[in-house]
Amino acid sequence: MNLRTLGAFLILMVIPIACNPAADSPETAKVYLLATPDWAIEEVYVNNALSYKDGKAVDNFGGIAFNRYMESVQFREDGAFVGRYPGEEKATVLHWQIDPATKTIVVTAADTTQDKRSGWTIAPRNVREDSFEMSTETTAFDYPRVTKIMLKFKKKD
Repeated sequence: MNLRTLGAFLILMVIPIACNPAADSPETAKVYLLATPDWAIEEVYVNNALSYKDGKAVDNFGGIAFNRYMESVQFREDGAFVGRYPGEEKATVLHWQIDPATKTIVVTAADTTQDKRSGWTIAPRNVREDSFEMSTETTAFDYPRVTKIMLKFKKKD
């Protein structure tokens, strides 16, 4: 590959990243998340293995299988995190807020106190104007082993 081709390739790779930068703070992440009325699930990773993509489960031999995901979510100014499961009319309402100690956004059950909450974490580096990722670690699915789950959402069309 000659130098000119390599230069053109690098420019084409950098431009999309530079045009859609990640949030640099929880406050910027909050602005991005609130600016989009609806987010759609894009991918789910369980223990770093792709488990869901394009509306379909992806088989993982010996891995934990999930078949229930919020297909769309909303962040509201009042701290409500509203998610909808496929086929269910009633939305699930959780709570989101900035955690100043970790400089992240946390999504938790709406009826618990902050010091007893466990839930989902959204790091600013994983929030863009058109997508975000949230993750959690839990023993609920494979006790006593810890399962890591990461959800990728994109701006809903």
